[in-house]
Amino acid sequence: MIFLRPAVGIIEAIGLTAAIQAADTAVKAADVQLLGYELSKGKGMVTVRFSGDVGAVTAALEAAVAAAREVSGVYASLVLPKPHEELDKLLYRQKKDNVD
Repeated sequence: MIFLRPAVGIIEAIGLTAAIQAADTAVKAADVQLLGYELSKGKGMVTVRFSGDVGAVTAALEAAVAAAREVSGVYASLVLPKPHEELDKLLYRQKKDNVD
């Protein structure tokens, strides 16, 4: 049996409100699971990560980008179709917010 690694979608929205809107839209648009979010230092960027099959992640990311742009904006977005297992350290980690 071959285990297919799930695809990962990443969106870096401008502001927490846009990130929450993007995450909500992503999970409603396709069968994806939220992996978490991270507050970036400076400029109000918030990164949201989710996973699923490639088609679902692509659809979810497209919807999330459109939704975040309606609120404030998107700095970057990316679909990783089959991330290397070494990226698990970055993608699946639980990190506390960088709030000072």
